[in-house]
Amino acid sequence: MINSKTSNFNPLMYIKQNEKIRLRKKSNGLGLFVLSYYLTMLLSASIIANLLYILCADKYMTNENNSATYFHNIFVSVFSAFIPSIIYLIKSKSDINKIIDCRKVKISFLIPVTMIGMAGAMIANCASDIVSENFSLFGLQNKVNFNNSSSSLLNNMLYIVSTSIVPAFAEEFAFRGIIMGTLRKYGDVFAIIASSVLFGAMHGNITQIPFAFILGLILAFVDCKTNSILPSIVIHFTNNFYAVIIDILKNEGFIAKADFYIIHYIIITAFCSLGLISFFYIVKRNKNFLNISDKYTYCNQYVQILTLKEKNTTFFLSPGIILVLSVFLIRTILNLI
Repeated sequence: MINSKTSNFNPLMYIKQNEKIRLRKKSNGLGLFVLSYYLTMLLSASIIANLLYILCADKYMTNENNSATYFHNIFVSVFSAFIPSIIYLIKSKSDINKIIDCRKVKISFLIPVTMIGMAGAMIANCASDIVSENFSLFGLQNKVNFNNSSSSLLNNMLYIVSTSIVPAFAEEFAFRGIIMGTLRKYGDVFAIIASSVLFGAMHGNITQIPFAFILGLILAFVDCKTNSILPSIVIHFTNNFYAVIIDILKNEGFIAKADFYIIHYIIITAFCSLGLISFFYIVKRNKNFLNISDKYTYCNQYVQILTLKEKNTTFFLSPGIILVLSVFLIRTILNLI
């Protein structure tokens, strides 16, 4: 007699189910990693802030002692990115060399890609402004303050280091390195989407979420095309450096207000133009630049066992991801109200 259970056995469904279980396990681990990243950031920021306040008293939050604030930001960025990453790598028994690739990228490719990234950043900024203005119509204003410039040359240099250099390395290591690098085994398109959603949500305010999500898509795409984390670090640094310089020029009164906006819009136009030219330059050199596959290696074969929808559903409905996205949603709402 033929066993009905055996006759109904579907090898493909069995493989699919196992893949979903593996992906859900990875998703839970990454969700806890992002949550630990965020909580470590909050905890270390609170501890260091209180220590600095005790040591510097009322001078801590004044312009005269902004250097303490910048050192505080540098420490928090490094500590919150690398400590949870190390713990995750040890707990998941992952080889960092297999997750994060730091291979060199030719200058002839890196420069135009950076221009494309900056053009994307300009567009993302416009998207953030639109979202922020629409929320303001309902009396909801984002409470995050981005003005950190100081009249001191030393403090402005520290401002550049703490806002441009350190986050470019720390955040790329965590999001395009650990998160996207781990998920790429399930397909590049899926890894790009998943890492960008987490990157955007992590910023926790309506001004930065749309911007970070769009920029995250660009950074992740470029890294996948080059198989290197270096391009996203360069683009991330360039974007943050540009924002810092604009902030300093705007708030320190180096140029008249009317002239500032003229220069600002000229720079935006220049970045968009250079980005468009760079895009056509790269596409002409590499016809497959925009092509990206969501297939992945399974048992030494390049296949697509799970569809993109199945991977996204499994990832975003895993308990770890639901938990961390819920925390970020609450933070965003609190920043509004």
